[in-house]
Amino acid sequence: MRTDIKKIRIFGDSILKGVVYDTENDKYVSMENPPMDQVVETYGLKIHNNSLFGCTVEKGEVMLQRAITKGLDCDVAVLEYGGNDCDFNWAAIAQNPEDEYMPNTPLELYAKTLEMMISSLRKQRVVPILMTLPPIDAGRYFNHVCRKGIDKAAVLSWLKGDIQTIERYQELYSLKINAIAYETGTTLIDIRSAFLQRRDCASLLCEDGIHPNYQGHLLIASLFSKYLDQKQLAVS
Repeated sequence: MRTDIKKIRIFGDSILKGVVYDTENDKYVSMENPPMDQVVETYGLKIHNNSLFGCTVEKGEVMLQRAITKGLDCDVAVLEYGGNDCDFNWAAIAQNPEDEYMPNTPLELYAKTLEMMISSLRKQRVVPILMTLPPIDAGRYFNHVCRKGIDKAAVLSWLKGDIQTIERYQELYSLKINAIAYETGTTLIDIRSAFLQRRDCASLLCEDGIHPNYQGHLLIASLFSKYLDQKQLAVS
């Protein structure tokens, strides 16, 4: 299969880095033979992956500017941030649950930085692509966060007794991605909707409740393939 897209640059976090949670060894590892590798082979792509575990959009913007300085040799660039931006310092919350806390990247700053990255790419004649956030399992993630000495009762107190608050914050950031895509006319690959349409959505996530597992990555890869197929139809 051929499209007009040959070179792709990815700026993101652990999701497009292909990182999954190894429950048995309680650690994060890179997948062997990630599904995106098959997409790369099928479409004859060259991918430079700048994704970084734990990366926020502010760090991503710094990485993008460095890449531009060195020469951004690509047709499109995928921007995949938000999972770490919408997260909180749970250890600090557990120590003093009476205080107020902001997400790692406040929503307004998150949106402004993502818009700056889109503008920077267009100035380089690179097509930006946004990706929504896959949903999380708040219960699993809550247990994962508190598994090593973080006071569950204190965190739950800060959450006002509602664990689903974690998921709602993540949804808020994903909705912001949709809005930015609409407002800026940026291509959007809607990972979130594809996950939510599955009745077995929870089975697509690792035991940590936040990282897609291999089956989840198969779904993500299929959406990228669909996008590339649409590009092929547009130029044929």
